[in-house]
Amino acid sequence: MTQKEFEERTGITPTTEEFDYIHAVYMNTSMNKDEFCKEYKKHGESRIIREVHVRVLNYKMKCDRQENVINELADFLIGKAHAHDDTDFRNQAVKLVGEMDVVKRTIELGLPLWDEDRKCILSMIDEQGK
Repeated sequence: MTQKEFEERTGITPTTEEFDYIHAVYMNTSMNKDEFCKEYKKHGESRIIREVHVRVLNYKMKCDRQENVINELADFLIGKAHAHDDTDFRNQAVKLVGEMDVVKRTIELGLPLWDEDRKCILSMIDEQGK
């Protein structure tokens, strides 16, 4: 939703900074524009909504950091699997990010494919052919 759309629906003229907050809240709902604007007119200045929004943002940042750590760890495990010729490391990476992601990362890292990787690719090709 644009700021103009918000203003037309609510009669409220927020600053750019205020609209950034409003838009962020809107994007984290499943409401359509009209529903959101109606509810915002009733509860938009609610301290509870602001507090919950801050918590959501903090939680999202924490999740993003954890996802980055998991991705780095998966790449590390894939590298160790090849360095030590040990698929146990690969299997742990699969537990973290899933088999398709491990195969993709193996290719991106320029590493040779394991038999398990080839089987996964062949399975994906078979599924595409159906």
